[in-house]
This record gives sequence, structure tokens and C-alpha cells, in this order.
Amino acid sequence: MADLLVGAVTGPLIVYSEKQDCSWPGLIFCFLYATFPIASQLNLSLISLERLHATLFPFRHCLITNWLYFKIIITNWVISFSLAFVMVTLTQGAEPYAWASFSVITLLVLTVSYIIIFVNVQSNSRSRHHGSVHKERKLSITLFIVTAVSILTILPMAIHNSLPEAIKQIWHSASADIRLILHVIYFANSIVNPLVYAIRMQEFRKAFVNLVTRRSQADK
Repeated sequence: MADLLVGAVTGPLIVYSEKQDCSWPGLIFCFLYATFPIASQLNLSLISLERLHATLFPFRHCLITNWLYFKIIITNWVISFSLAFVMVTLTQGAEPYAWASFSVITLLVLTVSYIIIFVNVQSNSRSRHHGSVHKERKLSITLFIVTAVSILTILPMAIHNSLPEAIKQIWHSASADIRLILHVIYFANSIVNPLVYAIRMQEFRKAFVNLVTRRSQADK
């Protein structure tokens, strides 16, 4: 849902907001287009932590109820709205640096979590039967691809936002489209990640086909 809203809401709003600053009424647009990318990155971090917990504590993870997941999802959106409000209203002039700090933190959580998962799966693969080894190895590769894609798409914008304003002005004067290109790369993360899961994970494809099939039958 967060990735969908990045494309459906944030993309059009950021094109509109390029022509105005984050003051009223532009403040509303700045708040909306900031919320969903934050939610998307925060979701990636939470998913990586959830997978890390499932890998390190599999039996304890099986006891987690759906109610806990529901509370985590609600908390994620509350934090996303709060961070967006802080970045847009309370960090005027320092918003790029706030974005850069947030991106670096989420990427660190993502990278460290999946490195631990990958190492743990590889170290325990010898004690599992062949089918389990193959499945876990495929999941490890999928997680590695997701991590690499996230780093490649989010890091350029994070580096750009952390640069001094003088260097940014030189870049923008040399190429007027560089900021838009970085935005396209950044938002591509919300497109690529669902595609990776759909291509690599049979359960994801099966659930999607079942959903479409049921919907088409209901329409008939």
C-alpha cells in the first residue's frame, strides 16, 4: 500500500510542489508527498527486522499473533505521519539533511538485518534437508536482491541531500534535470521491490493470481 501511494500520490504531488515552497497552502502538499516515501522506507526496515526475528528466533516467531502485526502496521503509519510533519514544518532549511539521515538509518537497518539473515541461513544450511536448503538459499538470494536494489535506489538521493548547498547549486546549474533524475531513481524502489518478490516468490504470485481470479468471478 505504501509503495502504491508513492506512485499514485507522491509522484504527481512532487511535480506540482516543484513550483512552490513548503509554506501554506503548499505545506499540505509537502506533507503528503513526504509521508508515503517515509512509510515505504520504514516498511522496508520493519520487514527486515521481522525477517531477522523469524530467522534468529523461529519458535518464538511462530507465537506472534495477527493482532501484533496489526499494531505494528498502525504504529508504522503513525510514525510516518509524525516524521513527515517534523521534516516539513520543524526542519525548514534542514529538510534535505533530515531526509539523508533518515535514509541512511533505514538503509543501515536493512543491510545489517539481511547480512545477519544471510550468514545465519548459510551457516545452518548443512544441518537441513535438501528441500529446506534450496528454499532458504532462494529466500537469501531474494533478500540480497531487495537489499541491493534498495541501496542503489535510495543512496543516490541520500548522498545528494547530504551535500552542501553550494555543491548542489553547481550540480543544478550544470544539469537542470539531475534532481528529477534522482527522484525517479528514488521512487523506482517502490516499483522494483514488489516486482522482485513477485518474480522470485511463488507464494506471492499464487496469492496474487487467487486474488485476481476471485475478483473476476465476483464481477461475473
